[in-house]
Amino acid sequence: MKVFKGLTWDHPRGYKPLQAWAEADKSATVEWSIQKLEGFESHPINELAETYDLLIVDNPGIGEAAEEKCLRPLEDFLSAEQMRFLKQSSMGSSFESYCYKGQHWAIPIDAASQVCAVAGDASDAIPLTWNAVQLYAWSNPGRVALSLGGPHALLTFYSICQSLGGTLFEGNEFVLEPQIGIRALDMMNDIFLRQQKDLIDLNPIGLLDEMAKGTFDLCPAIFGYVNYSSPTTGRMVLFTDIPHCGNPALRGSVLGGTGLAVSVNCEPEPALIEHIMRYVSDEVQRSLVVESGGQPSNAAAWQYDRANDLTQGFFSNTFDTVSNAYVRPKYHGYIPFQDTSSAIIRRGLAENRQSSEILSDVKNNHARYRP
Repeated sequence: MKVFKGLTWDHPRGYKPLQAWAEADKSATVEWSIQKLEGFESHPINELAETYDLLIVDNPGIGEAAEEKCLRPLEDFLSAEQMRFLKQSSMGSSFESYCYKGQHWAIPIDAASQVCAVAGDASDAIPLTWNAVQLYAWSNPGRVALSLGGPHALLTFYSICQSLGGTLFEGNEFVLEPQIGIRALDMMNDIFLRQQKDLIDLNPIGLLDEMAKGTFDLCPAIFGYVNYSSPTTGRMVLFTDIPHCGNPALRGSVLGGTGLAVSVNCEPEPALIEHIMRYVSDEVQRSLVVESGGQPSNAAAWQYDRANDLTQGFFSNTFDTVSNAYVRPKYHGYIPFQDTSSAIIRRGLAENRQSSEILSDVKNNHARYRP
């Protein structure tokens, strides 16, 4: 039997469910390797596709991968019925987030977005609005932290801008109204001035590790990780809907999660396809995936009572936010724009620069990477 080589990311949520399914279902043999989170977010997919048959990918990199012609579109090997199932069963915009130029390039296997994370004293006064977050930061210096490491400074900015009613992109054009962008950066700066500065470079896993240790109590916009809802060590972290800026219909969260892509160098034989499609079935998503510490892509699994009992309500508490999360652009050049713009915001906050200057630099940076 052919052995298929897969590559996933270095967190229990990213590898334990896949490894458990590879062990449980022997209809196809898949061996999963692991890469660091930073590589997952930024390593060019075309290089990885030369070595691996199956790749766990995030949605912003799909456009670049499609242009590099290193992945197989799902339309080449899934039936119309299988495609309909994925569209109808997946959380929010997860299925469409892997669409580029009319074709789909990955099967959603994990759903996530920015949500609100609280622990300790903050669990008794969960903020519903960004204004409440600011008030908590003023009253509790050092106990609130923004997610700013890697690409996340820009993504936090995105979230607040959308909650303020701003439009980020029209097509590939960054069209954000200056007054919205400046107001969002002012809010970020107001919170950042009162947070512990040594947290600035941490990715979401690092921040949640610190929250579990008791270092701080509230992160208003961070990609949710179900594992921290029922920890074996440290404090439990509670996840809830992301704050809004006055209108609960405009929460502004950014969609994350992962999809399973097939390398153009892989011939997906029927046994492999069935192995993958059984993994995203209602039954496996709500049982094996959740029990292995994963976050299902399947919407019904997020509403399954046992899944929520096992995770202190992680899925039901964040269902609305994830279901309505924003899908980022996918143009060739978006990933470097995201990474470098996040660095601009992070540096601007650290140096206490004027919000108008930071926004101008982000807009000029977009022009460098726009197709």
